[in-house]
Amino acid sequence: MSNTTDTLSYRLVCSDIDGTLLDSTRDISAQTAQTISALDKKGIPFVMISARMPRAMRPFQYKAGINRPIVCFNGAYIESEIRPDGLPRVLRNRTINYEVFMEMLLFLSKYDIHVSTFYKDSWYANRMDRWTEREINNTHCQPEIIPNNGMIHRFSCEGLSAHKVLLMGEVDVIEEVYHKLNSLYSDHIDIYRSKDTYLEINAKAVSKEKSIGLLAEYFSVKEKEIIAFGDNYNDIGMLSRVGLGVAVGNAKDVVKSAADKVTEKNICDGVACFLKSFFDI
Repeated sequence: MSNTTDTLSYRLVCSDIDGTLLDSTRDISAQTAQTISALDKKGIPFVMISARMPRAMRPFQYKAGINRPIVCFNGAYIESEIRPDGLPRVLRNRTINYEVFMEMLLFLSKYDIHVSTFYKDSWYANRMDRWTEREINNTHCQPEIIPNNGMIHRFSCEGLSAHKVLLMGEVDVIEEVYHKLNSLYSDHIDIYRSKDTYLEINAKAVSKEKSIGLLAEYFSVKEKEIIAFGDNYNDIGMLSRVGLGVAVGNAKDVVKSAADKVTEKNICDGVACFLKSFFDI
C-alpha cells in the first residue's frame, strides 16, 4: 500500500472507537489488539478518540497493552498516559457553561426523553429504560440512575457542569429538541446528531478535529505526520485535518468522500488490516 519513505513520514495514529475500531461484539479483536501493540513497539503511538467517557475506553488500552493518552467526550476531556504514580495528567478539561447546562436540564425535564450526563468517569441517567440498557450493552459501564430533578440538585450542590450530555428518544421528539436547543443555546454548545434518535451535546468548539492540534503538540509531530481512522459525521473534520485520513468500509458515504483512503469494515478489522499493510507489521 505504501513505500518505506511514505511509511516513515507518519509518526502518530489516531482512531475513533465505535463503528471504527471495535468489532461486532463491541470489543477490539485479538488481531486489532496485536496490531496496535506491534505499532506501539515500533515507536508509533496509537491514540483512541471517542465520544465515550474514560472508563469506557481504558479497557481497550489494557487489552492492546499500551499506555497512551485518550481523547474522551469528542475532545472535551483528554487524559495523558498513566504516570508512575498510577494517575494520568489532564491535558484538556472543557465542560459546558454551567448556567447554560442547568437551564438545559430544566428545559429537558419538560420532555419525555432520556437524559444522560457525563463528568469524567461519572455517568448519570435520568431513568432505566431501553436507551439506558442499550448504552450499558454498548459501553459495558453502569450509570447512576437519578431523576431529572435529582440530577439538577446533584450538579448544583457540587457546582459542576458536564463534559457531555446524551439525549435519546423517539425521532420526532429528538427533532424538536434539536431545533429548540440550537435556537436557545447555539452560542454555547455544539449539538451532534449521531443517529436519528441520538443527540450528543458538548461545549462550543469541542471536536475531535481540534484535539488533533493538541495531540500533535503533545507528541511533537506535525499534523501531516498523523494518520486518523473514522466512520461517522463527527470524524470528518479529523480525517480532513491529518496527513492521511482513512475511512472504514462501513463509514457513511460523506465520510468516505472526506477521507484519503478507505479500508475494510470495522467488523473485518479494517483498522488493523490497513496498519499491518501500511507499516509492514
